[in-house]
Amino acid sequence: MHIKKVENYYEIQEFHNITYTLYKNEKTWIPHIKQEIENIFNPSRNSFHNHGEIERFILQNNNNTVGRIAVFINEKSKNKSNQSTGGIGFFECENNQKYANKLFNHAIEWLQKRDIEAMDGPINFGEKDKYWGLMVEGFDKHTVYGQNHHLYYYKELFETFGFKGYYNQHVYCKDLYVPYPDKFYERAERIKTRENITFRHMVGNDYKKYAQYFITVYNAAWGSHHNFKPMKLEQAEKIFTKMKMVIDKQLIWFVFYKEAPVAFFLGIPDPNQYLKYINGNLNWVGKLKVLFSKLFIRPNVVSAMVFGVIPKFQKLGIESALADHTSNIMKQNGYRYVVQTWIGDFNPKMIKVCESFFQSDVYQKLTTYRYLFNRKSPFEKHPIIK
Repeated sequence: MHIKKVENYYEIQEFHNITYTLYKNEKTWIPHIKQEIENIFNPSRNSFHNHGEIERFILQNNNNTVGRIAVFINEKSKNKSNQSTGGIGFFECENNQKYANKLFNHAIEWLQKRDIEAMDGPINFGEKDKYWGLMVEGFDKHTVYGQNHHLYYYKELFETFGFKGYYNQHVYCKDLYVPYPDKFYERAERIKTRENITFRHMVGNDYKKYAQYFITVYNAAWGSHHNFKPMKLEQAEKIFTKMKMVIDKQLIWFVFYKEAPVAFFLGIPDPNQYLKYINGNLNWVGKLKVLFSKLFIRPNVVSAMVFGVIPKFQKLGIESALADHTSNIMKQNGYRYVVQTWIGDFNPKMIKVCESFFQSDVYQKLTTYRYLFNRKSPFEKHPIIK
């Protein structure tokens, strides 16, 4: 049993191929796109390399690849906890605790050489909207694009080694044909009768304009959150341009007070409804398959990426009005389900909004784990957003 650093073509192929071996009997598993995973490890494609370091490894036994792991440091975020913290991600492993321990211990050694005192995982060397957390519930359900899907025994591998849950991640699903509470509609109607409030969806291809609307609301709405970093216009533009291949402009909505944006909802037809047919390879053949699938498959699942309201307009009914308006449009366009991007249990307000206000069901759960290298250090969970 030995670990190899992934450096050549063969090792890259082994890094990807182990998932097809491990998940071959998982009916709901949809492979991540190989090209997108490779971009994470490519300094010219991933800006996190400008302020961080990442390496990946495969574990082999008798010349068979039995596990993999990536280990990394983000210099901008490593000191935001009581101890300097690195990350691990893209963990896959056979159901063997010795194999898992070998991978975890190798990651610890790598991080300790760089003066790191703890590690979180499985997380991404990138933004939190993709490849973040270990799936612990909902293995039998359709997993939306960019979200992790894992094997049931991974939880035991992590926890037996000594990882503890740093926070839990709730993924919600709303059936658009299940009514909202009565109070929801009362609030929505009250807002719709107010002057100077308008609802507009994206029109045309001026991505910069809509990106500016987005960051105006986003930076105001999330400004008080723990470790919040304002989003720049260039980042927002990338979000919009990345959606080009699957965009439905009637899933991108803004609420304006007079001419100022005060709320938004960003959704896309879940790409996994098409990507499940390409087996994780978005080469030119894969792209043709996606385009062909879009001609014949009517998507009924919306992946809700993000929604927000600036503080001044919160608790007035804007949330209800926007949700009611977009829900009606989505139903008219053939959609049935809205799967919401995960919400951490450190954000009880948003969990309450999903469960009590929108009456969404918990669809899947994931956990982000933390492991402290000093086993005598007190473990603290993620701070609660108040």
